[in-house]
Amino acid sequence: MADDNKLKQELLYMASITSKYDFTKMEVVEGILRLENERRILDSVFGRRFKTRIFDIAAGVKIDDTCVLCGQPADNRVICNHCMETILGSEYAKNKIKTKQKKRFSLPKIDFSKFKLPEIKLPKIVLPKSVGKPEEKQVEGFSAKKILQYATIICLTLILFIQTWLVSIALTLPDYNPVVEAKVSVNEPVAVSDVDTAKAQLEKDFPADQGYTITFAREDTDYVGRFLIDKGDCCVEIEEQLTDEERYDYFFTEPVFIFYISNIEEFSARVGMAEVNQAGSILVMGSFNDGRRTDSFYKYR
Repeated sequence: MADDNKLKQELLYMASITSKYDFTKMEVVEGILRLENERRILDSVFGRRFKTRIFDIAAGVKIDDTCVLCGQPADNRVICNHCMETILGSEYAKNKIKTKQKKRFSLPKIDFSKFKLPEIKLPKIVLPKSVGKPEEKQVEGFSAKKILQYATIICLTLILFIQTWLVSIALTLPDYNPVVEAKVSVNEPVAVSDVDTAKAQLEKDFPADQGYTITFAREDTDYVGRFLIDKGDCCVEIEEQLTDEERYDYFFTEPVFIFYISNIEEFSARVGMAEVNQAGSILVMGSFNDGRRTDSFYKYR
């Protein structure tokens, strides 16, 4: 059932962005693929076809213009109209839209029946007995000072209601960017020689039985000098302080294995990237490490 829901999520995601974006623009496709590298949503065979197709369109590569899902001709060169209507008109898609709308517009309710306004007594007006002499009218209990007091009480009460309502809204808002300390692994570095041994080192800190998924991305040789920083330090901030000559000396080439890490739950997800060098040192980037700057690498091991 989980795999079925994952596939439905992928299909809805592909149909949604196909209906919104122009894939002939390379900056649009690069943005989608960059987001995909972070979230790892499109893992099925259809998702891989979709990523290849939109990149080929943006790059001007000649393609067969067939649907990546069913193989029939597609006017938009990605997904045919039949598949688009089937996916976007499905019960799964409708339920997703309803859920988003409900979450977007739901506000905390305040029971105003629990609050009582102060009682206000109207002034008594006594008419004179002799009609025709209006200058002799007398008004009992009438005072401009009292009216000002009543108006002040009403205004202060309304302000209190508004402040209470705003506070209740603020308390229900989640903290999207918590400030946390950069984590440091308790495991010691172990030399690695290939992708499998590098992945085994990551699995010590991000085990599969806790919901983590580790996916190999590529082997690279750029910016390996950042492994020289101390544990817990942010290499981006250190690199920004270097001169051009110091930065040239700071970086050197050595094979590095790069992985994507994800932990997707029902209502939340955490994604990150890890780099493992031959000595077994690890750098991580993402919400696994520091919520303050998710675009910064930190020495992890």
